[in-house]
Amino acid sequence: MTNTTSRPTGWSVRSARRLAGAVTDVAQRSLPHSRHDTPPPGWESGVWVRIQRRRRKHRLASLVLALTAGGVGALLARAGLVDAPAPLEVRVDLGSPRRVDGSAPLHARWHVSYTGGELRVYRNALGAVLRCPGAVECALTAGGGVVALVVDDPGEYRAVVFSRPLAASGATMQEDLSGARARGDPVEISSSLVVY
Repeated sequence: MTNTTSRPTGWSVRSARRLAGAVTDVAQRSLPHSRHDTPPPGWESGVWVRIQRRRRKHRLASLVLALTAGGVGALLARAGLVDAPAPLEVRVDLGSPRRVDGSAPLHARWHVSYTGGELRVYRNALGAVLRCPGAVECALTAGGGVVALVVDDPGEYRAVVFSRPLAASGATMQEDLSGARARGDPVEISSSLVVY
């Protein structure tokens, strides 16, 4: 089929081809290098090597931090700068004979000896009626103390030994126990003594 479009005068087919070739050449040079749509063979292994290298570095850094923290903790504990919880023990004894039901009469003498940081005696699991050290009845011993408590009010009594002294007294036994457990301190609770 013959081309019937008009051409400008002086325009030849050859000039049009040269001009089109020059435009194509300039356009290809100005474009960024073409990228391959498919990655080269074996690219997965390179990715996994980089991932494993990063994981190894993270594990090594975690191990170094853990060893450093353990070493510092051991040095502080050895130097005595960190208070290690005291071994806990509470022993109770009633100075008068118990009733058949296991209760005690009013004005009975309750002997409590303990090993630990602090002793608190609670009545009906409410506020502490005695704190040792601090009470007049309390006699301190190496690592603990001994108390002879005359029980004048009816109720249920419990002795609780804390590994370290509590900063403040809670309103109830439950609050004091929660405060000790929040610090991670062990506690020891005696059997109950019912007095009426």
